[in-house]
Amino acid sequence: MNLNLNLREFLKYLLRFKWLLIVIPVLFAVVTYFLAKKLPKTYRSSALISTGITGQFQQSALNTGNQLDYFKLSQQFGNLMEMMKSKRSITALAYKLILHDLKDPDQAFKEPSDLIKKLSSQDKELVIKEYEKRLANGTLISTADNGNRIKLYDILNYAGYSENAISENLSIARNGESDFIKVEFISSNPDLSTYVVNTFSRDFIAYYTNLSIAGQSESLAILDSLLRAKQIDMERKNASAQGAITASAAAAAGATNSQRQSDMAYSRVAEAESQRQVYLRQISSIKGAIEDIDAKLKGQGGYVTQNESTNNTAIVDLDNQLRIANQKYINNNFRPQDKASIDSLQRIKERLVARSYNTGSLNPTVVRQELLNQRLKYEGDLAAAQSALTTIERQLSTMPKGSGGASAAPGPAQNIIREAEIASADYQAVQNQYNQAKLMSQTASHLALAEPGLPGPPEKSKNMLYVAFSGISGLLVCMMSLFVAFAFNTTINDPGRLEVVTRQKVVGALNFIGEADKDLRNIWKDDGDVKDYSIYKDLLRSLRFEINQHLSGDNNVLGITSLSQGEGKTFLAGSLSYAFAMMGKNVLLICEKNDNILDLVTNKKNMEGMSAQKFESFLVKKQIQVEDRITILNRATNSSNSLLELRDAQSLIAGFEVLKNTFDIVIIDIESGQDMYNVKEWMMFCDKSIAVFEAGKKIAENEEVFIKFLAEQRGFLGWVLNKVKVA
Repeated sequence: MNLNLNLREFLKYLLRFKWLLIVIPVLFAVVTYFLAKKLPKTYRSSALISTGITGQFQQSALNTGNQLDYFKLSQQFGNLMEMMKSKRSITALAYKLILHDLKDPDQAFKEPSDLIKKLSSQDKELVIKEYEKRLANGTLISTADNGNRIKLYDILNYAGYSENAISENLSIARNGESDFIKVEFISSNPDLSTYVVNTFSRDFIAYYTNLSIAGQSESLAILDSLLRAKQIDMERKNASAQGAITASAAAAAGATNSQRQSDMAYSRVAEAESQRQVYLRQISSIKGAIEDIDAKLKGQGGYVTQNESTNNTAIVDLDNQLRIANQKYINNNFRPQDKASIDSLQRIKERLVARSYNTGSLNPTVVRQELLNQRLKYEGDLAAAQSALTTIERQLSTMPKGSGGASAAPGPAQNIIREAEIASADYQAVQNQYNQAKLMSQTASHLALAEPGLPGPPEKSKNMLYVAFSGISGLLVCMMSLFVAFAFNTTINDPGRLEVVTRQKVVGALNFIGEADKDLRNIWKDDGDVKDYSIYKDLLRSLRFEINQHLSGDNNVLGITSLSQGEGKTFLAGSLSYAFAMMGKNVLLICEKNDNILDLVTNKKNMEGMSAQKFESFLVKKQIQVEDRITILNRATNSSNSLLELRDAQSLIAGFEVLKNTFDIVIIDIESGQDMYNVKEWMMFCDKSIAVFEAGKKIAENEEVFIKFLAEQRGFLGWVLNKVKVA
């Protein structure tokens, strides 16, 4: 939808309804004034509740060294105020208010409702008992509490003490950034306002205190029982741990001696094992030497002889010394000194044996005897080594097995001690919680009524404010209604709107002239006596000026069309003809046969006796009789043939050339957009063209095609808004 959102035109539109914009707001204000005078006076009462929350937070911040947590502080105030606004608190107040009015009708805050007036004495007592019972039990009320005979919910509601009625006039808020909560109530009775704030504040303080004490006592009782259980468990496990520690200490002392002995035994075993390996290697070596000698005695290899008997004797002595040294080494528990003596004797023996090899002969008898002697010697060494090995193995069998005594792996005593430590830690944690809870219960915030509510004077009247708001609201409603009517009104009444809708230029506008006044001679003769004539003449001159700029030389054929019939294009064609004639130009007007046009643009007396000239006849004869300034060619209205069906294009072009050379300006009254084919044909011979639109009409969707066609024409100058009503 193409809405009309032209602000300038809207302001002009509002000026047309200026009296409406004045009368309606004044009417609203007057009605509001008289209604506001009947409003009862209101009384405000307020009470202050001290919470202690701010001081508690400040003390906590000083103790911990941290900054004051404003978020938690605000959150705690918010929780407290939401609790005050709860249904339980408001319902309890409603019960007290209705009970006050029922028990003491003479001092009632409000006039009794019809439901209360209809109650009998017995029903009234029953209602009072029911409300008292609900107040004591803290029961909420709803529509389900309306019985067949006694309607508890309706009685409370019609008395004006429902939850919504109280909440609308009850205000609960923190008083700035202070530690106080302000409770305010507004009503038409000062005693009611005072009663509400004081009763509500005291009841909530009592409820919150009891709730806090009960919660703290329950928490302390739970923590106390848990603390005692942890203490008993800790003492039991500590006693078990003490016994385990004593037994562990004794076992640790024995384990120390055992460990020391075990270390010594382990050292001896290691040394014996080392000696055993030495003798095993020695026995293996001696057996290998004996096997070698046996092989030589059997003639399986070369051998040497020993001639020096002194070397043999020395070797025999060394063998005896080695045997004695080995025995001594074993008897002395394998002392390192004895081992060094054995090694020294072994080296001396090896040197003597080597010397005997270097100085011996190859006498077989001597060599054999020497080999026998060596074998005997090795057998003796072997026996000594085996004897020593047997002794060492015997000692190893009697030594304790193991590798260093008992280990230090965790035993039952260590588990008991660990359990005792865990029990002590649990007890300490519970004790800290208990102490913290006890401290919080002692230092918790306590609500108190710091400043009770008092009756006060009535509130300042807001009647003038209501009146002002009412007048402004009336003005806004009126303007909004007019704006909606203007925006959805798609009729075109001004040139600017026509330009917006058609997206084409508007070359002029003409005001409305009634049918009885359509006499161009009278219009041009007017000296300002008739306002419409003066305006029309001025607007027509302006339009003539705009068009005359484009009609010069060979471009002197102007076509006039419109969207539909009856928009005044024929009268406009005659008016322009008359206007150009007033400039001294010879004008040719081609239009449908219309006697009114003859009356408007010619001197009827001069036309008497003349036959009307026809456009079709001109096309045949190419002759025209030029009249005084304005010449009219009538087109046949009863012909069904189009322009191109009358003559071929060349004949038409030749005919229009004659007309263009004969007259200064040729004006053609073309058909409307409803005869699209005729418009297209006539436009072929027009140098310039304009279109007429009647003010106050809308552009239909099917007319968009014709508007687009006009925009595509090379000589189209724009639109003329006709029949504009001037205020």
